[in-house]
Amino acid sequence: MAHVFIDRSNVNGSDDYKAAPTTHIYLKVSEGATFVDRTYLDRKAQARAAGAKVGGYHFAGHADPRAEADFFLSKLGTVGELRPCLDLESGQSRQWAEQFVLRCKDKLGYMPVLYGSTSFIQPMRSASATLRACPWWRAEFGPNDGQRHALTGGDLGAVAHQYTSVAHVPGISGNTDQSHILDESALLVPDGKVFKPWGVYKDGEHVRNYRRYSRALIWMARNKPRHPGHQRAIRHREDS
Repeated sequence: MAHVFIDRSNVNGSDDYKAAPTTHIYLKVSEGATFVDRTYLDRKAQARAAGAKVGGYHFAGHADPRAEADFFLSKLGTVGELRPCLDLESGQSRQWAEQFVLRCKDKLGYMPVLYGSTSFIQPMRSASATLRACPWWRAEFGPNDGQRHALTGGDLGAVAHQYTSVAHVPGISGNTDQSHILDESALLVPDGKVFKPWGVYKDGEHVRNYRRYSRALIWMARNKPRHPGHQRAIRHREDS
């Protein structure tokens, strides 16, 4: 197994990523507007230490989509190699999804990945140029026997195919979702768009601190020192 692309969350057991042939992994960060996956940060650190390319995903709820996007980004921490992802599985509307992904684009500078089944996502994408602009990680199991099967109707623009939920991977506990990458470049964070948080603070608080830093820059521009040689410094707090 030279190439393994999986996704994991708090419902899964402990893993040994160094023992797994895992090259790409998506990890659950949050759900709805209040739930945080407490295994995310540890899994992320372990996966990156094992050399895997890592991304975080948000399981969509039914709160305000912009608020959910803000919540997700506030818990994501420093973005990994893979674009942040919206997981749509529980009946959200096309308009809900559009507002979420556009909010992410406003914050990140690029569209997030959109995950979901062929039957749920394809009708949305057909009606929305906004959602077609998101790389689609397409879930379609077919017999769900652990083997990869052909996608119905071709790839339909998908960049990855999740083909089973019962794969067995060395180092990974229990059954696991497994996917095949169709276009890795579309899953990766675009060059020059890595979202680096400002200042020194706790992982997961980058949105709030970025706003504080931006406000400080505006204040400095409006309140220039009266005497040449004087400087004003922006100080960062560890606690946000």
